[in-house]
Amino acid sequence: MKKVLLGTTAVVGAGLLASPAFAADGVKLGVGGYYNAAYMVVFDDDGEGELGNERNTTGIFSDAEIHFTGSTVLDNGLEVGARVELEAETEGDQIDEAWLWFSGGFGEIRIGSEDDALAGGCIVPPGGTGNFSAFSPNQWGANNAAAFTTGVGALTSNTICTGVDDKGDAQKIVYISPVFAGFQLSASYTPNGGDETHGDGVGAHTGMPENADNESRNNFSAYLTYTYEGDGWGATFGGGGSWEGHAEKVPGPNREEQDFYQAGLNLSFGNFAIGGVFEYFNDLNNQGDIDASAWVAGGGISYSMDAWTVGAQYSHQDADDDGTADSEFTMDRVVLTGDYAMGPGINIDAMLGYTWVDTDPEFTVGGDDIDDYSAFEIGIGTRVRF
Repeated sequence: MKKVLLGTTAVVGAGLLASPAFAADGVKLGVGGYYNAAYMVVFDDDGEGELGNERNTTGIFSDAEIHFTGSTVLDNGLEVGARVELEAETEGDQIDEAWLWFSGGFGEIRIGSEDDALAGGCIVPPGGTGNFSAFSPNQWGANNAAAFTTGVGALTSNTICTGVDDKGDAQKIVYISPVFAGFQLSASYTPNGGDETHGDGVGAHTGMPENADNESRNNFSAYLTYTYEGDGWGATFGGGGSWEGHAEKVPGPNREEQDFYQAGLNLSFGNFAIGGVFEYFNDLNNQGDIDASAWVAGGGISYSMDAWTVGAQYSHQDADDDGTADSEFTMDRVVLTGDYAMGPGINIDAMLGYTWVDTDPEFTVGGDDIDDYSAFEIGIGTRVRF
């Protein structure tokens, strides 16, 4: 498939060289983005030795990006553009994603720092909001992070849109096909799964990036979606996978190459929507004495009434370590959500959520009791898109 992607790129390049194209106007720059903010209250197991011990009960949290997008259309119909997403809060990775694209009747080709095909095209059940979800929300109040340092190989959230790249926005080539009879295919190729920024060695350079221990290389992802619009109802289905081509060897035990698979189905009937999703993470952590895989499944429903939307979601994670530890980690999460559209691009959302964790055998990390941990969350937030 890599040859197909490279061949497609070569065809586009050859076409440009064969017949020079010009734009009546240069690239026009536009500015967009979003700002999310939320206030949350969490009630959990906070006694001595519990995960919630010495953790705040309340907090205000935000997430924001500014998007710079510029494009132009050449006189042969080819659109050429670029997009840079700037984190609006100070972070170690100040630029989130950045890519350029070429689009036309053949589809769209993106080159740069971007999600792989599975993460970019995955189907997500209804019922979530801009801030809150049962899967991988913008804001998650439960203090379950310590559970993931146990060596079980569990996921830090009940994500259902994750590919195998070490860094989700590693430099890659993405191809998105046109829509044919409701079907659309996306595919991506990542040469180095851990290389995203100039600091990783993928900017202007002399010499090639180093092969870091355990880093993945030559990763591939593909995702197919199908959308149908009937009389008063509709359906959207998606499925695909993400595969590591090679995991760089290390002294001692090496790890297996990861491969993840995801599928989802959403149905809509007038103002009502329902859907389900599943992702399997094979060899999520397989190195030395650890042989862990995991899966996440769940669903959601929503109902819209004018500017209001109410919803509910449930997710379940099951991570198994079949190595010497022979342990199991499960995490369940359920949320009730409400969303009110105050105006174009301006929403107020709220949530009631409950998360509970169980381990087998029971164990602690750093004195914190992980088994039977639970947390109840209340949240209210806003999302402004511009």
